[in-house]
Amino acid sequence: MEQTQKVIVIGLDCATPQLVFDAYKNDLPNIASCMEQGTWGEMTSTIPPITVPAWMSMMTSKTPGDLGVYGFRSRKAGSDYHSMDIATGRSITEKKLWEYLGDAGKKVGLLGVPQTYPPTPVNGHMVTCFLTPNTSVDFTYPASLKKEILDLVAPEDYIFDFANRSKEPPEKVLETIYTMTNQRQKIMRDWIKNKEWDFLMMVEMGVDRIHHYLWQYIDSTHKDYLPGNPFEEKIRHYYQYIDQFIGELKQLAPKDTIFYIVSDHGAKRMDGMFVINEWLMDNGYLTLKKYPEKPTSIEQCEVDWSKTKAWAWGGFYSRLFINVKGREPQGIVEPSAVDALLEELRSQLLNVKGPKGETLKHRIYRSSELYQEPKGDVPELLVFWGDLYWKVAGTIGYNQHYIDHDDRGLDYGVHDWKGIFVKYDPKRRGSGKREDISILDVTPTILHDFGCVVPQDMRGKVL
Repeated sequence: MEQTQKVIVIGLDCATPQLVFDAYKNDLPNIASCMEQGTWGEMTSTIPPITVPAWMSMMTSKTPGDLGVYGFRSRKAGSDYHSMDIATGRSITEKKLWEYLGDAGKKVGLLGVPQTYPPTPVNGHMVTCFLTPNTSVDFTYPASLKKEILDLVAPEDYIFDFANRSKEPPEKVLETIYTMTNQRQKIMRDWIKNKEWDFLMMVEMGVDRIHHYLWQYIDSTHKDYLPGNPFEEKIRHYYQYIDQFIGELKQLAPKDTIFYIVSDHGAKRMDGMFVINEWLMDNGYLTLKKYPEKPTSIEQCEVDWSKTKAWAWGGFYSRLFINVKGREPQGIVEPSAVDALLEELRSQLLNVKGPKGETLKHRIYRSSELYQEPKGDVPELLVFWGDLYWKVAGTIGYNQHYIDHDDRGLDYGVHDWKGIFVKYDPKRRGSGKREDISILDVTPTILHDFGCVVPQDMRGKVL
């Protein structure tokens, strides 16, 4: 009998082209071998290029606007200015790759794929993602898989994530990241050998976390870099650890298994933060009843909405909202005036220089320019500061427009516009390096691998 096709996707959150394809390539023989025989290249991420929603855009071939997800949080529909929803798996109503495969009778296994918490029934098995609070909740499908996972990683508890902005020393950060990574690797090895599967996918968050915590040790252009520091090779070593694991999976899997190695976005140094709400205040768009005594999230500030035209959230980018009359609880901007106000704000923000008077490259988009009929809590402007080298602070209380650190804790690396894509098919040689790869192309391409029809409403193409 002809063996049915099998596919394994190794997701490496934040794995970045300048390391995988350049600086570390000679140290990653298994990835390099997949590249040499396969199809590879920089993969254009979503806008915004962040974990939520990027992985779900990859798994649905739909944009963030289609999904109605623009980051980890959103305002609750019909609520006040500050009531929040967190973007869990319940936020995603579009059909996902593994659902198409399940409908086609394929057995699937999912490990740590972002926005899979809470667990849902699949034609196979699932362990949920980094949004899972802890192991006291249901985090597997079927429910009986939970005991298997906990027994497999015992005596440790299963680690879903190592939270951003920890104040732990680098040694402890590395220890925890390796423990977490080793657990997922152990589970994947077990599944390949002992589970029934046609499609397996895992996403490792450790790559993202090691970048955020340790980028300053490897990048000579980083403001905090010290030559010859003891952590200068630690990110390289971690990538080598991942590469060795990929080699092991290639040996364990059936010989004709297709492998994908993908990331949701890239990484680079963080220069600091632009304090956008301070700028909005100083330019007459945002008014407080009382200025905070210490840095405070805008959600906790006393905003005078009767005098406020615009406000913004922070993060890797800024979501800027207009206080529209008839839409917001205390809106003052007439709907007919919104377009002119947005162009005024964009024009002014694009001309804001850096803290030393230097010219920065900003990307500022209206949501209508990025998405067709966007859903959900749609920001009026998406503001990417200094080509993403600068994050954006949503907090107020600095009396200045720039700070040189993250407003929520330790962070030294930021995201970049391009992730990685590598496809290795042992049955046929790939097309080598490609320049046209989008994150939206992954699901159509995998469906094509299985001989499934690619739905016409998918945004991506078959590579």
